[in-house]
Amino acid sequence: MSGLPPARFPPPLAPGDEVALVAPAGAVDRAAVAQAVGLLEARGLRVRARRDLTARVRTLAGPDGRRAGELAGALRDPAVRAVFCVRGGYGSQRILGALPPDPGAAPKPVVGFSDNTALLVHLRDRWGWAVVHGAHPEDPAGLDAALGVLGLFGEPARTLGRDLRWWNPGQAGLVIAEVAGGCLSLLAALAGTPHGFRARGRIVFVEEVAEPVYRIDRMLHQLGASGGLDGARAVVFGRLPSFLPPGTDPEPLEHLVAEFARSAPFPVLSGLPAGHTDPNLPVPFGPRAVLDPGAGTLAFLEGAVR
Repeated sequence: MSGLPPARFPPPLAPGDEVALVAPAGAVDRAAVAQAVGLLEARGLRVRARRDLTARVRTLAGPDGRRAGELAGALRDPAVRAVFCVRGGYGSQRILGALPPDPGAAPKPVVGFSDNTALLVHLRDRWGWAVVHGAHPEDPAGLDAALGVLGLFGEPARTLGRDLRWWNPGQAGLVIAEVAGGCLSLLAALAGTPHGFRARGRIVFVEEVAEPVYRIDRMLHQLGASGGLDGARAVVFGRLPSFLPPGTDPEPLEHLVAEFARSAPFPVLSGLPAGHTDPNLPVPFGPRAVLDPGAGTLAFLEGAVR
């Protein structure tokens, strides 16, 4: 994985640890914050949330400077043992340039998804931190799954995907590699920027929500043409119905994925229960995983915390 820093793993969470809520992207509803605080406290954690967490500028959770300062402060504060993004929306990539090039702190778990994909890619690929693509903390089931991966409830189960569909049988076999990726629209939007995503010998996870097929096609093409998939060992899509607006005929998307798989020099699978779907299971970026296309499974060989 040339050019990719080795993963640095955070310690596991323990009861009584302090965790921070941050809003690096879209504006946050007060009810969602209250729900997240209540759920985290009920699981034995102490919660830190800035009073201006629910600020708003257009659709953003306050000015770029507010969001960047909140995020950088939580990431570098040694008293904070984990950071949870409260929501996605839009805005994470606007503040990546404001983050210091070096973390200046020991790694800690960072959990988010959707627009937070931009942040997860930056922290893993630039800082070397192992991070978790997982649900926002107002989702009780998603939160418990993420906390399980972070060791709060003991050793978690490491099999994430079962009954995955293999779109190009015969293309390679067992793959052992790190997983990376996230929301397709963010991976595509990062192309051509200093924060661009690169596969670099990894299993690429891709998910999306409520997009027409032509836009999914365009984003896949942009990601591939920009070199974002160069060196990929495999691509695993999330559950395909979640990519589309509700009620949309899935057949055109299936044709697109089949076309993508026919030209791919690596296994292509779909059906991972992560991202904009229920359940939204956590996908750690950092530990090695084993993808068995024939069995339709993705399982992690290592924990997300050490």
